[in-house]
Amino acid sequence: MTSGNPVQERLDELDEREALARRLLERTLRLADRIHGHQRDSTPALHLALRFHRRAEGAAAELDDTIAHLERNNGR
Repeated sequence: MTSGNPVQERLDELDEREALARRLLERTLRLADRIHGHQRDSTPALHLALRFHRRAEGAAAELDDTIAHLERNNGR
């Protein structure tokens, strides 16, 4: 669904990207735990989890920065 407002669309996109990355992070950590429980090397799954964590943090930081910028400039 598009709002017709490019700023709102970008905020929604960042919010969705963060949520997806956090869901993938949780699933990957569960997978790594299962792999480790079977006495197998869980390092690749943990590396993937780290990438999802970084993706989520990046989207959250960009979202926060964008909102802060909008709030600062709204007062002008």
